[in-house]
Amino acid sequence: MNEFWTERRVLVTGGAGFLGSCVVAKLRERGVRHLIIPRRVDTDLRDRAAIQPLLRETRPDLLIHLRRRSVVSGLTARIPPHISTTT
Repeated sequence: MNEFWTERRVLVTGGAGFLGSCVVAKLRERGVRHLIIPRRVDTDLRDRAAIQPLLRETRPDLLIHLRRRSVVSGLTARIPPHISTTT
């Protein structure tokens, strides 16, 4: 188990899909204890107003975006500069 992962809060969009489920399994193998997988019925990732409370409530350290359609990429423009991102 990698200590880096044990205290990280990781949000995975698309975590129930084909690729996402593989990524989630690997994250669990690496010791992620705080894994957030929003379901489509709970949070419409295309709706900016729905995403902001999700991020505020879950406060992820890392967001892995694997869902096909969302507005997450538009939100990365407002991430503070001390947080690294890839888009």
